[in-house]
Amino acid sequence: MTFNSLTFVFFLTVVLTAYYRLGHRGQNLLLLLASYVFYSWWDWRFLSLLLFSTFFDCWCALWIERHRSPAARKLFLAFSMFVNLGVLGVFKYYDFFADSLGHILTAFGMKATFPILHVILPVGISFYTFLSMSYTIDVYRRELQAARSLPDYMLYVAFFPHLVAGPIVRASYLLPQCQQPRVINPAEVANGIWLILLGYVKKVVIADRLAGLANWGFSQPGPPFSDANAWLVLYAFAFQIYGDFSGYTDIARGVSKLMGFELITNFRAPYLVTNPSLFWQHWNISLSTWLRDYLYIPLGGNRCGRVRNYSNLMITMLLGGLWHGAGFAYLLWGLYQGTILAIHRVWHDVTGFGLGHVKSQENVNSSAVTVDSAKNRAPRPETRDLVGAPPPASRHAWKAGFKLAIPKICLHAFVVVIFFHLTCVGWLLFRAGSVPRHFDQIQVVLGYLHAMFRCPTHVSPLVQPVVVLGGIAMFFQWQYAKMDSFSTWKPHWQAVAVVLALAAITALGVFDGAQFVYFQF
Repeated sequence: MTFNSLTFVFFLTVVLTAYYRLGHRGQNLLLLLASYVFYSWWDWRFLSLLLFSTFFDCWCALWIERHRSPAARKLFLAFSMFVNLGVLGVFKYYDFFADSLGHILTAFGMKATFPILHVILPVGISFYTFLSMSYTIDVYRRELQAARSLPDYMLYVAFFPHLVAGPIVRASYLLPQCQQPRVINPAEVANGIWLILLGYVKKVVIADRLAGLANWGFSQPGPPFSDANAWLVLYAFAFQIYGDFSGYTDIARGVSKLMGFELITNFRAPYLVTNPSLFWQHWNISLSTWLRDYLYIPLGGNRCGRVRNYSNLMITMLLGGLWHGAGFAYLLWGLYQGTILAIHRVWHDVTGFGLGHVKSQENVNSSAVTVDSAKNRAPRPETRDLVGAPPPASRHAWKAGFKLAIPKICLHAFVVVIFFHLTCVGWLLFRAGSVPRHFDQIQVVLGYLHAMFRCPTHVSPLVQPVVVLGGIAMFFQWQYAKMDSFSTWKPHWQAVAVVLALAAITALGVFDGAQFVYFQF
């Protein structure tokens, strides 16, 4: 069952109809049952794996909390990590490592064959495994109390909006929402309905329309273009994966709001940043913060010298790449991301400043409040002439400031464009991880790199759909803060936005039930 299916619309309608008629405990039991039905829709056999992971980590957390001996606590934590990573390793990585090791030994003249399991990858296993691991780790660190109610903890893990593709919500954030009665706020319901519509626009209009172009480009052993037009395939995939994953999280957050839950924001404006550090603060935020808090910082972070800091970055990003998929292309993507992060860190250490920064949303909001306050204040008589225009000195100062701002804006835009293309090169490695098995991933990547830097001889007809749909995606990123506050818009803008969203979904939506990209992870 996918969010972009009529089955899910019917499922959600039934769940909400019953949900609004029940009390807190009844709501939790209903959501728990609905979540297991939702997960079983793919393959009911893997429901036992989800239940095992849930019961096991709940039991481990209780034992970790009850024991005062540091050795016993570490033992139970290690046991929890071993079982969780073991299950993930068997279902997701065993075949890849067994096959790779066999090829390596053969290359050194040693014949060795390892049994290949050919197991089906359970949908969402990477997400709910990381979610459960963070819970036991937080209990071990005494940052969180172990849940006393098993149904509440089961709902935290299995809550169907985030179950199969995130965001990876920490127990300290979502578990209290499961434990306490929830209030249905009309403003949040309005925000939720808008986020669902926005998510559908991103998925069925932007992502699924561009998916055809990206799939066509990567269904061949080499790039479909012999010149820089090959960039269009990467642009299509870049906006596809943004629309797909961001659209999923928007729908997940919107559905949650309808039931009084609040999930974290997982995307801000990842393609409008100017350096790799900011990119990971705006793209898949729940995963990047998970890797930071449970891998990078425990490794030592940036507290143990430059060389060790760079190695910690590389290890974190390599494992982050491997989390996305069992393949060399995903490892190369992680290596690439770690390399540009390390280069940015070196530049920062040597020069004392980064390659570019974007105002945080809090600063933007503060600036907006300051400007609005200044507009609303009555001007002092001495600062204005008889016709209400600023005095000459103020006009000259404003013009001078504007002239100085233009080069900064142009430089910022230039850096954004350059880093967006560096991100697209990374997406080339990422997308190569899912090319057909009979293709050589390395040859596919090299073919694109060779073509992308050759001067084009013509303009491809792919330009129009990529520019139009990509421009819409960039607009959503530019206005991401407003997209989250629909209930504060003026009524006429709300009506226009809803009509445009429904028109786009109806006229341009692709309704073939295409799965979300991150379901494979």
